[in-house]
Amino acid sequence: MLKKLLINGKKIPVPVPIHNLSEAAAWIEKHLLRPDHTITRIILDGREIDLGHEDILRLPALPLTPESDLRCKIDSPMEICVQTIDALRNLSTAIGRNLKPVAVHLWEYKGSRLSMEARAVIEDARLMIELLDHILVLIDRRIDITNVTSIREAIDKAHRAIQIAESQSDWKGLARVLLQQLEEPTLELSNELSSLQKTIYEAQADRNWERRAHSING
Repeated sequence: MLKKLLINGKKIPVPVPIHNLSEAAAWIEKHLLRPDHTITRIILDGREIDLGHEDILRLPALPLTPESDLRCKIDSPMEICVQTIDALRNLSTAIGRNLKPVAVHLWEYKGSRLSMEARAVIEDARLMIELLDHILVLIDRRIDITNVTSIREAIDKAHRAIQIAESQSDWKGLARVLLQQLEEPTLELSNELSSLQKTIYEAQADRNWERRAHSING
């Protein structure tokens, strides 16, 4: 039975018999989680458990003993989403500023391999897509993400065109892709993320008000 449980670095007493990891997750979910939080990381005896995208309660029933060391990280998906939006907005703004100078550089570039400046832009474009995907997984499904999804598709399309141009060492073609396909959605993304963040805050405020009203009326 489990004896040692740490949540966000703090030791938590375990007053009930817990025999396996699935039971531990169910107990934490029922008794220790706020409605707007979730388990985002589990480490058992020094080994991180792959949470994947499945229900946290469907974790494998790995046996737990009094010597087992179970450590969990609990976060608010909304807080993680907002932090990711901040990082992505800063990244998209920085990329937007650099696209024209890099495109001019590529137009005149004669090298056989992609320059470091252009490589950095390509890697940042890929990172934008990864951060966008992270946001779309975390965001409340009641929030309209149509515009963000559309921008994500445009950036992904530009990234594929970038890869083709790079594979052909077509630096002028790559410059055109940066200016004609990547610049506009990148600049739009920064503004759209600001609006999305405001919507998230408003939705969270509405839910907090509803919870307070329910508590008072209940």
